[in-house]
Amino acid sequence: MRYGELRWPDIQQMDKQRAVVVCPLASLEQHGHHLPLLTDTLLVTGVAERVHQRLSEQVLLTPTLWLGASDHHLDFPGTVSVRNTIYVELIKDVARSFVRAGFRRILFLNGHGGNIAPGEVALTEMANSSDACDAAHLALGSYWTLASAEMDAARHGMSTPALSHACEYETSMMLFLHEELVAMESARGGGPQVVEDHRGVAVAGRFHRRTRTGALGQPEASTKEKGETLIQAIVDRVSDFLGDFAEWPFRDVLPESFGQDSRAAHPGE
Repeated sequence: MRYGELRWPDIQQMDKQRAVVVCPLASLEQHGHHLPLLTDTLLVTGVAERVHQRLSEQVLLTPTLWLGASDHHLDFPGTVSVRNTIYVELIKDVARSFVRAGFRRILFLNGHGGNIAPGEVALTEMANSSDACDAAHLALGSYWTLASAEMDAARHGMSTPALSHACEYETSMMLFLHEELVAMESARGGGPQVVEDHRGVAVAGRFHRRTRTGALGQPEASTKEKGETLIQAIVDRVSDFLGDFAEWPFRDVLPESFGQDSRAAHPGE
């Protein structure tokens, strides 16, 4: 089912115990010389649409939220971004709306790396501030994390070890999904590859210090065939996860837990 095509009485009458709301998250940002600004949105939407085709009776698919936390790409023209602090509030309000409507299984299917940190903060804050959200399954997962094993480089004949940005992986998937938008004659990475081993330490920095072109990896090695096998593998894994997610038991409050009545039954009230 498509969330936006339903009427409010449909939502009111729905059995929400097993229904899974899937809200794709993405961005509008630079993707090198060869990919369109909407790449992350097109990729995660392509995955979500194919998953929805398989699980249409169980999944409620929302429109993709195209605006993302992309300030680290603003040095490249064309990027449209919202600050991390604002993105936290945006995701909190979206989650609050789903929970207020009665849904208890909500997956934010992420397609942009910059959304991860603020997205996780948002859902954590919601669980901490509301009994209704704490009792629900509020989840955020990036498609490349969910399908990390299935995206193994050797399995798809990749020249590079993992997905990065405007890379061989993203370019191959775009060739499969939207070949008409890819300018392969302009595909090139950002110069010498720097191995960044921070030994588990997060180091801040904007994207223009990592690449001259806005792209990473070896996008010139991309093919439509690689993209097709990648998309199929990702869709298989995300579909499997959602099948499991729909059956996850809800967590009980453990004995001797205090302050049960200190938070509102509805988030934000």
